[in-house]
Amino acid sequence: MRYAHERKAFGKEIGKFQLVQQKIARMVQSYEMARLLYLRAGWMKNMGARNTRETSLAKWFATDASFDAARMLSRCTRYGYSDEYDVERYLRNSKGAVIYEGTSDIHQLMQAGYALGYREMPPCAVSYRLMIQVWQEE
Repeated sequence: MRYAHERKAFGKEIGKFQLVQQKIARMVQSYEMARLLYLRAGWMKNMGARNTRETSLAKWFATDASFDAARMLSRCTRYGYSDEYDVERYLRNSKGAVIYEGTSDIHQLMQAGYALGYREMPPCAVSYRLMIQVWQEE
């Protein structure tokens, strides 16, 4: 955000250009969706429910979103691939998160397995119905 305010092109802040605003809006949208996904996984864990599927979905979405944001930043700045600036580090670190702790491809396969019924969550001490009931009472 700071860079969008500080950097000027054609006599105005780049944040005033429609394309930059669209990219920033997409980053905000992805951030909020990732936040809701990991909060849901954490809530389920706190309730004692199995959250393997939700954790996988949150990790997959958040790491892909962070890499997309870093890639967009590296393209929008003239410093995107120079190791003298933070932008290069953001891109490198976000790519590492996509690769480590299960690649995005593995998380995609897991989610497809759940959706198609090939992969099932084992029974848990807390039933999903009880979890919904507690949530509605709050």
